[in-house]
Amino acid sequence: METRKTNSAIELLKNMKILYVEDNSEAREELTDVLKRRAGKVLTAENGKQGVELYEDHLPDIVLADLYMPEMGGIEMIRQIRRLSGSPAVIVISAANEVDTILGAVDAGIDKYLRKPVSLKALLEALSELAELLQSQRPGGIAIPPENKKVAEAEIKKEFAAFLKASTGKGPRDVSVFIQDNHIEIMAAEVLTVLEKSLLDDSRSSTAIRQIRELFFSVKETQLCEMLFSILRYDVRLKEILINPEKDRNKLIFTILREN
Repeated sequence: METRKTNSAIELLKNMKILYVEDNSEAREELTDVLKRRAGKVLTAENGKQGVELYEDHLPDIVLADLYMPEMGGIEMIRQIRRLSGSPAVIVISAANEVDTILGAVDAGIDKYLRKPVSLKALLEALSELAELLQSQRPGGIAIPPENKKVAEAEIKKEFAAFLKASTGKGPRDVSVFIQDNHIEIMAAEVLTVLEKSLLDDSRSSTAIRQIRELFFSVKETQLCEMLFSILRYDVRLKEILINPEKDRNKLIFTILREN
């Protein structure tokens, strides 16, 4: 029974986004490889400043962070995330053992504190426990099997890139897709046309670009929903359009409807 429960908890990680922040490149690459085999999506940063930026863009479920890093340390990063009304689960992995440091991390809003060198077993147990807690706090969603989820995400990525290229004449540099419960998140990077880029020096033009892009996706909602239905065989609706001209990113969030 315990093994079945553990396996179930580990499976939940495939429905989670993890942000891993670590300045040691060797340690970061090694653990990232492990996380990518178990989590739905893994984002990495080498300092707290990058971590905050990635959190704002992707809203990960779990943040895994070192404490001592250049530019911005782990505690300040966690505090900034909390000030953004961020509510991820937070695990700190650090060699620090000073009481004041640990208490500072707890005060910043961490959920787990693991000492370096951390065992993989202890880390996976902590991640699985937090994944279970996060899942229990969510309303019931449509569960897509992990193997189907990966295939669907890859197909959506390909079709959305083709849609942007055909509709605007400018294909994105990159598209990321993440399906979680009853939501689909599509993020497209470097999508602005040459004309839009030339207008960015003017803040009023930036606002206009945002409004035009929002209108564009609103008008194309039916086409996009049909494209997603052809892949998932679920009806969807466009829930949110987030346009950031300065970072040259478009983000769309769709809701998967319970009934076809």
